[in-house]
Amino acid sequence: MPADYASARRRLIIRYAIFSSSLLIAYAASVYLYVRNTSQAVEQAQVMQLAADSASQLPLLRHELEEANGQPAEISQAKVVADLANRNTIHLDGKQIRWFNADLKEITRYGNFSINGGTIPPLKNLQSSQLQVFDVGLLIWRPVYVHRGIHQPPRLEGYVSVSLSSEPAHKELTRLRNGLLIGATLAAILAAVVSQWMVASSLNPIREHIHRLHQFTADASHELRNPLTAIRSVFGSIFYSQERDAISPLLIHKLCLIDQAVAQMAQLIDDLLMLARLDKNFADKSAWIAFNLEDLVEDIVNLYQGMAQDHQVQLLVLAAGFVHLRAHPGRLKQLIVNLVVNAIRFSPRGGTVTVGLHCNGRWAELWVDDQGPGIPEQERQQVFERFWQGDKARSQAGNFGLGLAMAKAITESHGGQIMALAAPMTGCRMLLRLPLLEPKGLPDLLAMRPVHAFSPINRP
Repeated sequence: MPADYASARRRLIIRYAIFSSSLLIAYAASVYLYVRNTSQAVEQAQVMQLAADSASQLPLLRHELEEANGQPAEISQAKVVADLANRNTIHLDGKQIRWFNADLKEITRYGNFSINGGTIPPLKNLQSSQLQVFDVGLLIWRPVYVHRGIHQPPRLEGYVSVSLSSEPAHKELTRLRNGLLIGATLAAILAAVVSQWMVASSLNPIREHIHRLHQFTADASHELRNPLTAIRSVFGSIFYSQERDAISPLLIHKLCLIDQAVAQMAQLIDDLLMLARLDKNFADKSAWIAFNLEDLVEDIVNLYQGMAQDHQVQLLVLAAGFVHLRAHPGRLKQLIVNLVVNAIRFSPRGGTVTVGLHCNGRWAELWVDDQGPGIPEQERQQVFERFWQGDKARSQAGNFGLGLAMAKAITESHGGQIMALAAPMTGCRMLLRLPLLEPKGLPDLLAMRPVHAFSPINRP
């Protein structure tokens, strides 16, 4: 699958996965928060109900204590606690009830649960109910009044303190949270699998349509080459025959213009055929060989020194050693030539074009710097689109906008990257990154050429 299809499919799958995961996370979080809030409300209602029941028992408790011992309640607390502990009418696991008289002296207590940090009695507002919430539980303080009659004010009988542990609720919430996490994870995995199927099903018609379009482009380009070749053959037979003397100079000039237009059309068709072959044989590596990229770069620079001199541009190369990779040498040559020729054309007279090469980790990096007008940052991705034309400063007659599109297609077919950047000083930098040859492929390559050290050079 070409890189565009693979990247589009990967992006869509990631977006589907993010969308479905976000929905699942939002649903799980809302369920968890709802259950937690409900559990907290139930706990508060439970502790308040328990405090109300305990408050109603305070007068009876004081009466039973005084009758049983004939003494004030606070003197015989131990016996009363023992009697209450033997009663199984109240289940107080994780709870504690404490009764106080009106003088804030504890009468008795029932249950062993206590909350560290809870203030009993509270520092303020003794005559009003107060609820304190802690991580380990809840604590409520409540005054107890006895109504003696319609026309008499209520009498303060004492106080009740009730503690309730939140550990059971925390355990249930922990089980709920773990269940939601496991369920959300399984649902996310299922959503990712389903999203792959959905994306593949959605992209297949588009992929087939584009494949037919590429096939049409290849077939049409191939069919157009024959008549163009015939037209150029006719022009050649006229220019190099004796009949040329009988043709007026004006007509010859017009025929030359036609020949140039035909040549440009032939170049456009060749570019389209190259792109069609790259799209069709994206994963074909039958013509790949192992070689030293530095040798190819040096040959290209030497080949285009004449063109650079004609444009009054200095062409420099910075080579940094033995850069070994496995690739299609013909296509890489076409790619690098395209970058070098563009840099020469866009550089002003007296400018410099620099071709650099070095290794960076697992990548071979080749860059071509020019001193031209540069490419605006917002257009640096668009320059690699087919038939895209930039501003007039970087557009020339006869340029169809396919050169960098072919460079990108060749780069991606080799598993590399190409990008347009700003040059260190001024102008544009085209950066090409290609994967280096795996270490297991080095012996055959090293046998082709003796290993020797290279240092950066400037070759005018």
